[in-house]
Amino acid sequence: MADVLSGMDERLAGYARLVPAGELVPSVGNLVRRLRALADREPGLCRMRQIGTSRQGRALHVLSVGMGRRAALVVGGPHPNEPVGYATVSFLANLVAARPELRRDVAWHFLPCVDPDGAAMNSGWTSVPLDLHRQHRYFYRPALAEQAEWTFPIPFGDGVHSFGLPENAALAALVDELEPIAAISLHNADFGAAFHIVSHEVPGLAAQLGAVAARHGLAGGAAPSDVAGWPVLGPGVYAMPPVDEVVIRDHEADAPAHGAHLVHYASRYSTLTVLPEVPRWHTGAAFDDAPADALGALADALGAEATEIRQLMAEAGDLDDASGRAAADTLAVADTVTRSWQHQAAAGGIVAGAELAEAHYTRVQLSLRSAGLALRAAADTSQADPGARARLDRALSERTRRAERELRMMPVPLNRLVAVQACTALAACALAR
Repeated sequence: MADVLSGMDERLAGYARLVPAGELVPSVGNLVRRLRALADREPGLCRMRQIGTSRQGRALHVLSVGMGRRAALVVGGPHPNEPVGYATVSFLANLVAARPELRRDVAWHFLPCVDPDGAAMNSGWTSVPLDLHRQHRYFYRPALAEQAEWTFPIPFGDGVHSFGLPENAALAALVDELEPIAAISLHNADFGAAFHIVSHEVPGLAAQLGAVAARHGLAGGAAPSDVAGWPVLGPGVYAMPPVDEVVIRDHEADAPAHGAHLVHYASRYSTLTVLPEVPRWHTGAAFDDAPADALGALADALGAEATEIRQLMAEAGDLDDASGRAAADTLAVADTVTRSWQHQAAAGGIVAGAELAEAHYTRVQLSLRSAGLALRAAADTSQADPGARARLDRALSERTRRAERELRMMPVPLNRLVAVQACTALAACALAR
């Protein structure tokens, strides 16, 4: 292990300096063309193939680079509203093709986008300069039960529930084929610090991942709500709990809210799975330690905002398309967060400024997403009440202006985010056993 770690910081820093500045996130179509061009230039080294088809008939491609006996899998677009990974796949695929030392005994496999249908629904904002209102006006994030990364089969009732998503089936078949030593699923958040979710502890990994985030000025802050209560392996590094501890089970429902995660499925091969989460926005707002009542005030605000969107959706009419289901899913998350904050507020005490900052980010994120998804659902049907649709449009605009004013936001340069994700993949591959 000491030999593997020796000089890793310097090597990763050197690779990070190769990430170009000033670029935009490529569209999925553009990314696939880039990868195909790489395969055409290096036919003895690279191979492009189709591994499946999406629900709407879009092809799922994989680019393989190298012939090593061990496999590393990189997954782009696990959530279609998280497009940074498209730029990372483009950079990293070309990097490992150009650097033989990164292919020593390892073949790299790049799935550029696991949800091309969702990516198409987000295409109105992902490949243009970042703008908060535009992002949420054209925002789409599927409900959990429709996400390829969260729909691996799980026990449910007296049997096993399978979600039947072709994207998930293709991803599962690819994992079964490759039995990868490392799988890196490329995520990005809206606000906060960079953090990492890993399948299990590996000596030296947490320190390397923390150093990668710090090198690019993206470390620090409280644990985001996504990982509340999860095991902490190091600053900003969290281990995903076993499937039974994270799956929402309502056995009175017709189907579970979601299934097992890629982390759980790949564990059958002892795969080291890593999810790097990088923020698109810097915030200039400062939050000091405050009494727990501050969380109660945020709970009241988020609860009122969720209620407003529910009422407007009801007034708009039947909004049961993909965006409407996603809006309902987001509002359910907002309810859970609201109850959690109310419980913390009732317990009293002091809330650290970093934790309060994360709570503000969560409130803004859920407020904007629910409004944007509901507006999209209303705009996509001619049956929606025009007055309710106009009020949803106004709600999104007002919430966007408030978020920009209160958080004082600036986009994080894309090359820094790509550097963190690419170096995470390289570190995970080097340290996987």
